[in-house]
Amino acid sequence: MNPRKKDVRIDKLVDWNDFASLPAERSLPAIYDHAKCVSERAREWYWRNIDRKRRWSVAVRSISFTLLVAGAVLPVCAGLMSDAQARLNSTQWGVVALAVAGLLQAADRIFGWSSGWLRYISTVTNMENVTRRFELEWSNHLINKAGPVGEEDKPRLFEMAKRMEEDISKLQSDETEKWVAEFNTSLALLSDLIKSQRESAEKTADAARTAVAAKEKAIQPGAIEVTIVHKADPVPVTIGLDDNPGEDFTGTVWSRRQVAPGLHTVHITTTAPPARTIQPVVDVPAGGIATAKVNLP
Repeated sequence: MNPRKKDVRIDKLVDWNDFASLPAERSLPAIYDHAKCVSERAREWYWRNIDRKRRWSVAVRSISFTLLVAGAVLPVCAGLMSDAQARLNSTQWGVVALAVAGLLQAADRIFGWSSGWLRYISTVTNMENVTRRFELEWSNHLINKAGPVGEEDKPRLFEMAKRMEEDISKLQSDETEKWVAEFNTSLALLSDLIKSQRESAEKTADAARTAVAAKEKAIQPGAIEVTIVHKADPVPVTIGLDDNPGEDFTGTVWSRRQVAPGLHTVHITTTAPPARTIQPVVDVPAGGIATAKVNLP
C-alpha cells in the first residue's frame, strides 16, 4: 500500500546555537547529517510524487494522440462509405474523438499533470546538484586540511551546510511559487471553459426553444372562410372540406375553424337541379384565415 501523499514542507534550517557548545568531533558529524537529512527528505518527496504525475501525463498524452488519430481518420473513412447514415455516424464519431481529446488536454492543464511532472523533475535535479556540490566542498575541505579537523573548521563547515540547506529551501519555495501561479492560471482557464460552455449551452437552448416555437407555430391550426355569391336569394348548397362528408348550408358566408395548415379543397354542390359542383382550393396559413369567393351560376 502506498503511503498517503503529504504536502511538501520546508524543514527547520541548521542553527549554530545547536552546535556551538559541542566539540568538533561531535558537532561536525551532526551538522553534516542534518544537512544531508534536509536534502534527502526534500528530494524523496519530489521523487515519490514525480511518478504519479508522470503516469497521468503519459496516459493523457497517449489517449489524446489516439483520439487525434481517430478524429483525423474517421472523416476520411466516411468518404469511402456508400451508406449515407454510416458516413454521418463516422463523421460524428470523429468530431466526438477530437472533442474528448481537447477536453483531456484542458484537464491536463487544469490539474497540472504534465507541467507538474516537468516542474518536479527540474526542482529535484537542481536539489541533487546542490547536494553533490555540498558533498564535494565538504570533502575537499577535509582532504585539503593539513592536520586534524578542529574547532577552527566548524564555522566554515557550518556555513557550507547552512548554504546548502538554504539553497534546498529556495528551490522548494520557487517550485511552490510556480505551482501557485499555475494553480491560478488553471482556475482562470476552468472559469473560462465553464463560461464558454454555459454561453454555448444557452445559445443551444435558445435555438432549441426557437425551433420548437417555430414548429408549434407551423402546425398551429387556422380557419377557412368562403363567401358564396348568389345571383338572387341564397339557395341551399352542400359544402364539404377535402374528403369529409358535406353539410347543408344556406347563406353567403361559410366558415370552418381548427383547420390544419396547408392546401385544402372545398366542395360546393348545388342541390337544385341541375346539380353542379365547384371545388376551390385554398391555402390555410398556420394560425391564419384563408378566404375564397365562389360565384354560383
